[in-house]
Amino acid sequence: MSEKFKVIITPEAQDDIRNSVMYIAHELANPQAAIALQNEFRKEITSLETMPSRYKVVDEQPWGALGGRKVKVKNHYVYYVTDDENKTVSVIAVIYVRMDQQVQVDERTK
Repeated sequence: MSEKFKVIITPEAQDDIRNSVMYIAHELANPQAAIALQNEFRKEITSLETMPSRYKVVDEQPWGALGGRKVKVKNHYVYYVTDDENKTVSVIAVIYVRMDQQVQVDERTK
């Protein structure tokens, strides 16, 4: 069995998750959907402990050049980078799918 990776969620990605969940709970007035989304984030992010390289490297730059990957969780992309040497996965952003992904990456890498 392969060794598990340690999953780290950056403060920026934590803010992204919190903002998405709060938006659904308060602005859309759907707390059940917000809880369901939060649970899906937790499930998918935790699953990155094993075989995090199963998703393809992203096209969005500069994250693609760094080996960044993404996984779709409901209507969001969870972006992450792996460090095979240290067996870590760092979740770096969570972005709503209908947003221009490259623009969002550019905003976050200025």
